[in-house]
Amino acid sequence: MDLCEITRQLWEDYLIVRTPESLTRAMNRLAPDCVLIGTGKHEFYLSRERMQQALEVEVEQTRGCRFYIVDEWCQEMPLTEDVRLVYGGLRVRDAELGKPALVDMDSRYTLVYTRQGEDWVVRHGHQSLPYTEQAAGESYPRTLIEQVKEARHLADRMTRLAQKDPVTGLYNHRGFFDEANVRLAEGPGCFMVLDLDDFKQINDTYGHITGDDILRQTGDVLRSATRSVDVVGRIGGDEYAIFCPGVTQEAVALAIARRIIRHVNAAAGISVGCTVRLSIGIAVSSTETDTRPLFEKADRALYKVKRSGKNSCCLYMPQDDPTPPQP
Repeated sequence: MDLCEITRQLWEDYLIVRTPESLTRAMNRLAPDCVLIGTGKHEFYLSRERMQQALEVEVEQTRGCRFYIVDEWCQEMPLTEDVRLVYGGLRVRDAELGKPALVDMDSRYTLVYTRQGEDWVVRHGHQSLPYTEQAAGESYPRTLIEQVKEARHLADRMTRLAQKDPVTGLYNHRGFFDEANVRLAEGPGCFMVLDLDDFKQINDTYGHITGDDILRQTGDVLRSATRSVDVVGRIGGDEYAIFCPGVTQEAVALAIARRIIRHVNAAAGISVGCTVRLSIGIAVSSTETDTRPLFEKADRALYKVKRSGKNSCCLYMPQDDPTPPQP
């Protein structure tokens, strides 16, 4: 008996003819306890009855569609006297070759037939879809590799976005402190808290869109006025922070802060013809292992600048700490 010819007829009854008679003929070719594995996520059937139920749903969903087998091949391999393996492939479209198609499926399959009296029935079937984009010599599906790379790229991008301020492109509050803590763990440095003076007046005078432009320009100036190893972030509305690894001399820290103020004064508001003023509080690390205490010290120094005239910088001193209440 030519099982390849029987297999071709089975596929034609199932895919092409699809009349009640042809589908019954195809189902009768299956053993009652057959196991069938299809290409879909849930296509795993442990009996002819389960396959029959799934077929009824499939026929309803594809009602009005006509399919064509535009290419097929088939081979038969005897395993024992009563068991034979048939394997092959077929290409199925919902339009003839040369015409536009919505469905164009290149499928491979294996069928295990067992003898049943004078006839043969399918005991097991497995259908799969090959990775057509896999290049010659590749042992792993290219499409899967690309999906992994894309997922990793997306995860990296989302991580970066979660740490970036959307207005300035600098680190946001969380990203700044995360990165500054990493650098502080590597060695001491100085912490600066920077605040734009009278920024509300800029918003009231020029509008919030221009205010955002000035925030962005200030971020650009801070980036250009610092080293690549320095951590720069916008940690609040008009508040920025900088951690300078390795800067432990107060005189050097003050020189850096004064240079930053000059650059911001000269460039940050040039597009609207105003001078952006900036106050900076500075704290130099000694034994700190976390940037939060440094931030608090620099913040106290910042308020000293605000009280004494603004657009300047000041170092934290221990006497800046609040006096504890007397018992």
